[in-house]
Order: sequence, then structure tokens, then C-alpha cells
Amino acid sequence: MKCDVCNAEVANSEELKAHMEREHPVGEQGDEELEAPDMLKEAQEKGAPVIPGKN
Repeated sequence: MKCDVCNAEVANSEELKAHMEREHPVGEQGDEELEAPDMLKEAQEKGAPVIPGKN
């Protein structure tokens, strides 16, 4: 089996589950580093510069 995230090869579904928990934990980093969707609108209203590919 292959990991959908990093294409690592694992022997079976149990090893895939362990790999996912160890290498790609959910909830530990992801959401905390993302900006809230409404922050973009607020930044634009305050006159923040629009940078292609960033906003």
C-alpha cells in the first residue's frame, strides 16, 4: 500500500494507519497555521497590499 500524502510504501492497512498517525498527524499543526477566511477580507479593507498568489 502507498501513503496518499507522501507515497511511502507500507506493508498493510495497519502499518498505513500507524504511518499516518506518526508522519502526518491531523490537528496538531494544520488548522492553527491557517488564517481564518474572514481575515483576508479584513486585511483588504484595511488597505493591505494585494500580492498575486498570496491573497
